[in-house]
Amino acid sequence: MKLLISLILISTSVFSQIKLTDIDEFRSFSNPEEKSIIESGTDFCNKFFEKNKKIVVSDSRNFKNFFLCKFSNKRNRFYIYMLSHNKKENKTIRETCKETILNWPWISDHMDENFYYQSKEYLKGFYIENLFNNKILNFTKNLKDDLNLINNEINNIIIENRKRYTLNNKDNNLLVENEIKKLTRVYKRIITREESNLDKIIKSQLNEIVRYKIFINDTKNFTSYSCNWKPGNGIEPYIKKEKFKEFENA
Repeated sequence: MKLLISLILISTSVFSQIKLTDIDEFRSFSNPEEKSIIESGTDFCNKFFEKNKKIVVSDSRNFKNFFLCKFSNKRNRFYIYMLSHNKKENKTIRETCKETILNWPWISDHMDENFYYQSKEYLKGFYIENLFNNKILNFTKNLKDDLNLINNEINNIIIENRKRYTLNNKDNNLLVENEIKKLTRVYKRIITREESNLDKIIKSQLNEIVRYKIFINDTKNFTSYSCNWKPGNGIEPYIKKEKFKEFENA
């Protein structure tokens, strides 16, 4: 991975062209056990929105829409999208979309050029160097809480590596110590907000490939549309006729 990063940083143009799929491919060659950046980022994003959804919102048993996350290899895009939203009466498609997305400020802020560079919690799963034991760790800078989390992770390390232990206690201790060193590096990076070269590459790619979508059904005219946004480009959406099936196969 260090070799890949060194080659990328030689040229700014190469830096901007590197894709997450390229990084994943290199990681799979160099270390097959490494978790996919795309898989980790997509899973984390979907879990974030799953936690933030509310099911029943009215006596008529309507369901509140929430966002889903999908990476498209074909388009090299990471989509954060909402399905099956009906066009509001006496509102245009554009007005319906804008009102809908403004209900989700952590997303709508991403359209505002003044807040464009703020980190987004739902994209945190892409920063794989903060990943430990296949999950993203959240440290608080509260020493007591952080120590409890670290101790829990150390206990997990010991339990999860039990099948790798041998009769040689020196080797067993070395195995655990190496994992603890990884955990310490993750802790330091999160607490100091240190940005690694890999983080910079991923951030650059996410700035290029993240897109937002809301699918709107115009039930009166039997037509489906999608409203589309690019981060930092303002709240006005680009609108096109599009069915979810067309997007699903992209």
